[in-house]
Order: sequence, then structure tokens, then C-alpha cells
Amino acid sequence: MRPKLAILISGLLIIATTLFVACTKDGTASNASTGKGGSLTRFTISGDHLYVVDNHFLYAYSLLNPQKPERVYTSPLNFDIETIYPFKNYLFLGTRTGLYVYSIDTAAKPRLIGEARHARSCDPVVANDSVAFVTLKGSAICGPATSGLYINDITNINKPILRKTIELPDPVGLGLQDSILYVCCGPAGLKVFNVKQPYSPTLISTAMDGKYVDVIPYNGILICFVEDGIILYDITKPDLPQKLNKIVN
Repeated sequence: MRPKLAILISGLLIIATTLFVACTKDGTASNASTGKGGSLTRFTISGDHLYVVDNHFLYAYSLLNPQKPERVYTSPLNFDIETIYPFKNYLFLGTRTGLYVYSIDTAAKPRLIGEARHARSCDPVVANDSVAFVTLKGSAICGPATSGLYINDITNINKPILRKTIELPDPVGLGLQDSILYVCCGPAGLKVFNVKQPYSPTLISTAMDGKYVDVIPYNGILICFVEDGIILYDITKPDLPQKLNKIVN
């Protein structure tokens, strides 16, 4: 393993296993533990395993003994991985060339089961039972794709199908709470969409409190990462975010 990656993963393991132990009553492993992160994250916990990606590899670590994590899986991948998002028994990998779906029915051996290719671009993703929402940002660095929200039908998880594209300025991270989708568009604001009809989303509002990078909906709170800090919104009513506080870096 490359030295810088080893240092990165060691740090992530410390953070992840600390959270993992904190989520259990007695410090023992629990199959109910699930990581909660933003759409731009490169590591996540699902069940009793930690999954980590770098540009070209997917790793799995067993947390059955949280004090002594064990790497149980390494897979070289032929695409530039950018993000990882867990949902039920699946991992959704956002890459510069497409959306890739892995089954973790066998937790220690993730298995590629579906993919949806797109033009080269930066690619965060969130998903639910039937739809995967992806933002693509075309740029000199990311590639020539049209910047916007790409909505994929994953009813057949093995064959994701692009159903809808909505052009957006400078889209980055995104988060899903019930039928409300939050999309970060940098200086163009936080776009709030009603996606109850996922292939005909409705833009409800745009928050303009900062330069938005990523979001995490969690327990009625929307944690927004902005260029100069963190903004917290009350989303008890998911379609009506109410600003609570801003924490400046």
C-alpha cells in the first residue's frame, strides 16, 4: 500500500472505529451500525465493515473487533473513484466515468452488479430504493459533461437507467431527506427540490447563505459545509429549511 494512503486509511480507521464503538452500548460490534456522511465522502461504515476508496482501489475492513480492525478485501478498479455512498446492502461509487453499484450481501466481498456510464466528470451520488441522484460538474479538471443533476432509475439495480437531467450551475454535494433533495451549487446557493415524483422534480427554494459544498441531513438537522465553515438548518419540515446557526472556520 502506498505510504500516503496507509496514513490516510489509518486516520480514517481511528475515526471510524471510534464512532463505531460509540454507537454501541457496551463497546461491542453491532450489525446495526451504519455510517452517516456527505455525498463527497471517501469512506463509510455499513454493518460491521468499514469501506474506503481512493482513486483506483476499494478496501473493506472488518470491525468485528473495533479495537483491531482487519483489512479483508482489496480490489483494484479501472475507473477514477471519487465518492462512496451506502444504502441498505449496496455501495454506490461515484466516479469520473459513471455510477457503479456494488452489492455487500457478503460484507467482506463487495461485488459489482450494475453501472451507468456518463461523460467524464466529477460525480457525487445519493440514493434510495429506486432512484440514484448524481451531480456532474463539467470543467477543465473534471471533464466535458454538462453540469447538472442526473437522475437514474435503479429499480433494476443491475441496470441503472438515466431518466432525467436538469442543468444546474456549479453542482457539488447533495443530500436526500424523505422526498426532499438538497443540492449544493457553490455560490449559486443550496437548491431544495421536491422529488416525490423523482423524474419530474420541482425546485422549491434556494438558500443563499454561503458557498455550498456538501450537506448531511441528520435527525432533523441539515449540516451544510460551506466554503468558510458550517451552516445548520432545522429541517423538521424538510421542504422548509430554517437557518439555526453558522460556525465560521
